[in-house]
Amino acid sequence: MNLERVDFLCNICGRRNFGVPREQAENREYQSCAHCRSSLRMRSLMYLLSTELFGSPRALGAFPRDKSIRGLGMSDWEGYAHHLSQALDYTNTFYHQEPRLDIAAIPESAVGQYDFLISSDVFEHIPPAVLERAFENSCRLLKPGGALVFTVPFAKGEETREHFPGLHDFRIVEEGGNRVLLNTTRDGRQERFEDLVFHGGDGMTLEMRMFAEGDLLRRLRAAGFSRAAVRADSAPHFGINWPIDHSLPIVARA
Repeated sequence: MNLERVDFLCNICGRRNFGVPREQAENREYQSCAHCRSSLRMRSLMYLLSTELFGSPRALGAFPRDKSIRGLGMSDWEGYAHHLSQALDYTNTFYHQEPRLDIAAIPESAVGQYDFLISSDVFEHIPPAVLERAFENSCRLLKPGGALVFTVPFAKGEETREHFPGLHDFRIVEEGGNRVLLNTTRDGRQERFEDLVFHGGDGMTLEMRMFAEGDLLRRLRAAGFSRAAVRADSAPHFGINWPIDHSLPIVARA
């Protein structure tokens, strides 16, 4: 048996992968499925969603067709979003285009309407002034007992590190091929930040902070979730095994 390579059934596209280098299969972001290009993070999200909705892990293709189950995604990966929309009453939303959802300013008509919410690597991009409201609205969207399946990059520890703690009236400009953040604080001070980190894609993808695990769980509980837990579930047959102890998926229940 070659311990440096793994075989797995992708729980998103339902196809088998053989001889995948372990360091690729167990990398949070590496697109290790040769067929749909799913990563460990994406496979873990669908694994956790299936256990929360149906009580057992199952491949996405084995989800029941049940339009009574309502869910929202926040800029979800199309690789699983399409399948979810076929099986469930699920809508993938975006901040910068339709169907649009601003998690910091949700419509009252949406409160308490959903069985699940998926937010994967979104909250590190939310400005600090509305971050608390975004956590609260995530809980408010859900029915009692509804599930938030959630990821952000986070470090071990208790204190989140805000990159721009005084962010208030800001814009991002391009200077000499580089992007620069210009900010005016609430008390009128001018700030300039270079060496910005963007995570790719459209919309607001500037990294605003590095969460800490302890602070993240406290924020979820303060937002109204009855429980929140880091989940490092292992399912090697689905290509899911976490060799790290940070930036893991989290499941919270309203």
